[in-house]
Amino acid sequence: MFKLFLLVAFLLADVHGLTVRPCANNAPIPEEVRVVDCYEEPCMIPLGGMVDMDLDFIANQDSTTVAAALNIFLGDFRVPYELPADQQNACNFFYGRGCPIQQGENINYHLSTPASAPFADVTVDLQLQLTGDDGEPLFCFRSSARIVAA
Repeated sequence: MFKLFLLVAFLLADVHGLTVRPCANNAPIPEEVRVVDCYEEPCMIPLGGMVDMDLDFIANQDSTTVAAALNIFLGDFRVPYELPADQQNACNFFYGRGCPIQQGENINYHLSTPASAPFADVTVDLQLQLTGDDGEPLFCFRSSARIVAA
């Protein structure tokens, strides 16, 4: 039991809230975004490594399904990227629950996905959005990441 406590304490020590920016669509932003080993923007992510984050948001609508989309921008240009098919269904990554969700619920979402870029030593904007049944965003935010050589 003590070992489990130490493991949880260690994991919590390495995960900190990150200040994020709203998207251009004026969607709500999450209550808190925590990225492993990232304390401020830009997050340093090794090429071929993982983007590993947890976030909390309050559902702004009822929805039976929730779709996830991660977009990568280099300046104003969108870099082609799609989340793996299983991660596009965000319901599979809500901590301790799935879908449907109800307006006003506090939900924890976890995303762990490979960092992909055509080359290293570049700073990009990551934009993560979850969308409900009606196509309206539950939240959307942007944060910067620096892709570095592994």
